[in-house]
Amino acid sequence: MADDVQKAGRRPSVRRWGSACAVVLGTGLAVTLAACAGTGGNDFSPKPIQTITPSTASTASSTPSTSPTSSTTASASATPTTASVKATGSLALYMTVTKKLVGTCRTVSGSPTVTLADHDNEWYQTVDLTVVFDSSRTSVASIDGAFGEDSEGFTWKLGYSGSEPAKGTSAALTGSGSSFTISGKLTAKETRDGKTTSELLPYKITGKCASGAW
Repeated sequence: MADDVQKAGRRPSVRRWGSACAVVLGTGLAVTLAACAGTGGNDFSPKPIQTITPSTASTASSTPSTSPTSSTTASASATPTTASVKATGSLALYMTVTKKLVGTCRTVSGSPTVTLADHDNEWYQTVDLTVVFDSSRTSVASIDGAFGEDSEGFTWKLGYSGSEPAKGTSAALTGSGSSFTISGKLTAKETRDGKTTSELLPYKITGKCASGAW
């Protein structure tokens, strides 16, 4: 670790009544079949119906039309996110890295998340930090940090996992309301010229979220 470090994501239906007449067509023959519906009277006498069977049956082929089906797909967000509030904070690794962290506090998919950054840092080109708490906000779920190059060309990746903590790492959380302090040890991976080394570093993170629901 460099000396500088140490200073440190939606009819009705119409009834039609009337009469019906059917015409049966045979080969070269036409017979009219009258079946007239009406009130009729006592003088009404039905006429005999002659049925002629055509030599060749005529088959009417009808093709039902297919109506296009319109389907509407409702797309819903699987990642509900609350409104965010402003956040400020500081970070120290052995010594102070920055007191100028700014960002947001918001809840993403049930996880309270604080995102902080200092892109005008004295020691590193950039400092980025994300802290995620459990849903009850009583313990730290994860810490992820990244430093841009320092004056010697080193970059850093910082990390802590509450579900699978690396040996020797820790995250003690204290605080009241939206102000918190986290301290302990986290993994630090230092990279320069394609070579990476890992170690455990003591750290302290302070953060404060502005008033408002998040």
